[in-house]
Amino acid sequence: MQKRAWFKFLLLYLGGVTISLSQLKIVPILTEINQHFHLLLTASAWLMSVFTFSAVFLALPGGGIVSKLGPKKLLIALMSCLILGNLLGLMANNYPLLLLSRFIEGIPFAMIIMVGIVFINKWFPQHNSGLATGIWGTFSAAGSLIAMNIFKPLSVHFGLKSPWIFISILGVILLVLYLTYFENDAVPASDKNSASMLQLLKPILHNRSIWALAIAQGAMAFVLYAFITLYPLLFTNFYHVSANQANFLASLFGLFGVPFGLLAGYLMDKFPQHNSLITLIAFVLMTLSCIPMLWLHGTVSYIVQVFCLSATIMMASSCVMVLAPKTVAAGQLVGYAVSFVNFLYYIGIIIGTPIVTSMIEISWSAASWLLGGVCLLGAISIIMFIIFNHRKEIS
Repeated sequence: MQKRAWFKFLLLYLGGVTISLSQLKIVPILTEINQHFHLLLTASAWLMSVFTFSAVFLALPGGGIVSKLGPKKLLIALMSCLILGNLLGLMANNYPLLLLSRFIEGIPFAMIIMVGIVFINKWFPQHNSGLATGIWGTFSAAGSLIAMNIFKPLSVHFGLKSPWIFISILGVILLVLYLTYFENDAVPASDKNSASMLQLLKPILHNRSIWALAIAQGAMAFVLYAFITLYPLLFTNFYHVSANQANFLASLFGLFGVPFGLLAGYLMDKFPQHNSLITLIAFVLMTLSCIPMLWLHGTVSYIVQVFCLSATIMMASSCVMVLAPKTVAAGQLVGYAVSFVNFLYYIGIIIGTPIVTSMIEISWSAASWLLGGVCLLGAISIIMFIIFNHRKEIS
């Protein structure tokens, strides 16, 4: 039974990586896309931003959708949107159509994290849910690592639109595998009709523990995506290293975090009674890793700081995703809980980069203090989560 669960999890993980590849495929070939469609940088930036806007609009309804449809049907719908978006992008010969295709591709990006957590809690109800969640949290980093290495040479050898073809083929293969190997959803009719989406969301909105986790995850996303944009600027503009070295150092940010997602999941499974403490330690270490960003001296210190921040951010994010489903009593509320946490996660993504870049225009010190403060907000939110849970246990 466990082997079958891990096999299905592997298929699910490959789906997450494929969605991440779809999101990031334009980054390595952005210059070529700008030239092909005659775009300014601001216009091409929307090809990435529209993904996140899709996520914000769909994050909260995602919990209701998975409760109504069930995780398998929703996953099938998400992969269908992925295929449709990439086929539309393949045929796009103008910017508006390409932008529309990116919006459609953003639909699976909006809900795949939540669907994955629902499946994990279904397949691993007693054991290994923490490890599976930790591994699941690495699919975006794995997708980033693959995308940055394959799509540039792929487009050179097979044409600019070859990444769209590649992902469409992957999507079709995974869709067939999901239809074949994933069990059908069995949702009793009484569950479908007993409560509306708003009624089910209401206990989530009144759950202080979920609010604390969501704020912490939003703070983590704010810092994560700010640094994804910030690192090349930090190393070139502040530390005056070459552009090639700056890009190399920035690429390490995604690479270093992958094993620490697994470590976080393992620790959360191994020490379930200390899950909150492990999460707090991750956020405190994230704060300590962020603070010295302007006090580095030499390549070794650059790499150490990138390593520490990448590792602790991945651990913090994975820990929150392990805790979120445990804050609700009813199984049907898991999707809503994860959706609400993801909603603030996507808000953090949207506001992080523009706010931090605005602060950089004032001074690098101002940006550094802001990022440190947001990290501290995440740590304080986890402290509040611990306090809320302690009071709940006493009562």
